[in-house]
Amino acid sequence: MAHFKCLACKARVWRDGDPADHLRDLCPGCGGPLDPVARAEDIIGFRALRRRPHARRTIADEVREAIARNDAARVRRLRSKEQPDHPT
Repeated sequence: MAHFKCLACKARVWRDGDPADHLRDLCPGCGGPLDPVARAEDIIGFRALRRRPHARRTIADEVREAIARNDAARVRRLRSKEQPDHPT
């Protein structure tokens, strides 16, 4: 994700993808040129012209999936220990 700032209207915007792909983009607020942001400190106090979308998956989703995978693996291990080693 690439962050840009507009010095003319003191706005900050973000763009998906590589910053090099958006070097010629114009500010959606005033139409002026956008400058790439190297450090987050460069845009402190600038207004956001559009909000970043939230990720569809949250950290909580990742944790839940990891727990479910570990639980399933534990159940498989326990079931394999319950089965006799030789057929009867």
